Formats: sequence, structure tokens, C-alpha cells
Amino acid sequence: MKNKYLTLKKDIKKLVDRSSKFTKNHPYFVVIVMHELFRNLYYFDPYIKSDEKDHYKKLKFTVNNLNNFLNIVSSIGSYKKKLNNEKYDTQILFGKLWEERKKEKKLNSSKVLIELLKRAKISLNLIKGKKVLDMGCGSGRFTNALAQQGCNTAIGVDLGDHGLNVAKQFAKVNKIKNVKFIKASVLKLPFENNSFDFVFCKGVLHHTGNLYKGLSEIKRVLKKESYAFIYLYGSGGIFWDTRKWMRNVISKIPIDYTIKVLRDIGMPSRRTIFVDSWYVPIEDHVNKENLEKWFKKNNFLFKKYQNAKKTELEFRENKDKFFNEMYGSGELRYRIKKIK
Repeated sequence: MKNKYLTLKKDIKKLVDRSSKFTKNHPYFVVIVMHELFRNLYYFDPYIKSDEKDHYKKLKFTVNNLNNFLNIVSSIGSYKKKLNNEKYDTQILFGKLWEERKKEKKLNSSKVLIELLKRAKISLNLIKGKKVLDMGCGSGRFTNALAQQGCNTAIGVDLGDHGLNVAKQFAKVNKIKNVKFIKASVLKLPFENNSFDFVFCKGVLHHTGNLYKGLSEIKRVLKKESYAFIYLYGSGGIFWDTRKWMRNVISKIPIDYTIKVLRDIGMPSRRTIFVDSWYVPIEDHVNKENLEKWFKKNNFLFKKYQNAKKTELEFRENKDKFFNEMYGSGELRYRIKKIK
């Protein structure tokens, strides 16, 4: 049975490589192909109207259809418009994505935070009246949410001016007083040792290029016997490997052009997962075993998040016999506790 997953993985790689040949003359269609492939990697995508419960069959069907689509595209004349492919660093990229997010109704970040911490078995009592840090806060949605949960002070750190401005404006409009935002690197935090009661770091360190330096900063600023929540991309399987292959293709097309195409085909602005996964300059995929060895070596107790909802890869971890072949190590969400 494993052989069929290896064959599917090879077929996906061939499709992505084939799409790369169309980026110059048919970028519009390449974005559509990448979009369809990407969203079908997610079995839980609510925009996929399919009764097919077998993710393998659904993905194989998608690959065949997209190859047929490229057969049609190959007969179309060249797209003549010259594209100016401007490069962005991580902070500017996410700044552009915050602009896209502003076009949608604001998410209830407090509700999302509470649910996230509850499933990670982190009590709000660990936050109330305490000093907490949001590492790589972006637009500050979770920093402000942490402040609203009754902590003494919530501090958000990020290098992106645009995201920090959005964060400060939200705090001002909503009269959140116990929050502060600082421009700084998560790899060199401007804080004393043992200065925080709780650290929140969601989807950040795999974009720094130095995961273990970031983890060492968590260890340094976190107080003894205190907790942190971290979320990192996993590695392996069809899911994560395809993401890497797609980045090499879509990066040849300007981000503004890609966003326009995604708007044309009706993708909501809030679904920026496509764009940030394709264009962010650094995206490391973390080896679960090495990560857990680091936790042990550095005196952290750790518990991998298990109470996944349907929109998270872990939801399938104990249900799919071939989870590793399809999703590798899944997504890495941990509650960690510093014991020394």
C-alpha cells in the first residue's frame, strides 16, 4: 500500500515541475494550478465540494485533472505582458498580507486564542495577572487577545513595522492598556533572563532560519516552572514536500499578480495561507525527533498537542493508517515547561 503513496508523490512532483515551464508565458494558469493543488492537499478544506472521503483518491483525481488542464493551456498562445517580479523580505511580505486581511471582517482573536490554549491544556490562570510575551506577533492579534484575558502585561515583539502599526492601532481603538509592542528580533530578544511567566510563539520560528536560536531565547527569557506554547511546521510526507516544490515554481511569479489571480477566482482575502506559504523567503520544515531531543537536553517538559479539530492535520493522526506517508510529522504544536 505504501507504494501507491510513493507513486502519487512522484506524480505530484512531475506536475509541479511541468507547471514551472509555464510560468513565463502562462502565469495566470500556473497560479490556478498551484492553488488547486495546494488546497487539495488539505483534506479539511471547506471550499472543496467533494464527497470523496479517501484523501488519496481525491488528490490523485486532482493531479490527473490538473495535468489535463495543462494539456489545454499548452495549446494557448503566449501571454505577452512582462511581469516585474519584485522580491520581498519576510516583514514586507507579511505587511502586504496584513493589508489583504484588513479587507475581511476582523476575526475574534480572543475566541481563537482561548480555544487554542484549552486544547493545549494551558489554563488561563497561567496568564491572568502575569507578564506574557508574544514572539513574532505580526499584526498583534494574539498579543491583544492575551492582554484581554487579564494578564498584567502582554508584550508583542516583531520586526515588521506594518504589522506593529496595525497592532498598536487595534489596541488604541479597543482601549487595551496592558499591552506593549516592540520592534525587535525573536533571535535576540531585548529582555532580561527569566522575565516572563508565559511565552506564546505561533508559526514564527520556522521563518527565521535559526530555529534553535529562537528556542534558546524562549528558554532564556522564560521563568523557571513556567510554560510556553509553540507551533512549528512539521516535515516529510506528500503534504510538506509538495509545499517545498510549489514554492520553487510560484516564486517566479510576482506576488501582486498572484493575489490578483486568487481574487479573480474568488479566494477570500483571509486565506493568506496560500500566499505566505509560497512567498515567505524562509520556510523551514522541522524534524520532530530532533526538536524533542532539544527539549529534553534543555530541561523542558513537553506535551505534543493532541486535541486537534477538523481543520488541523493532527485530527487525522490516529485515524489514517498512512498518515506518515501523506502528512509526515503533521503540524508541531507543543506545550512546554521550563524545569531548570
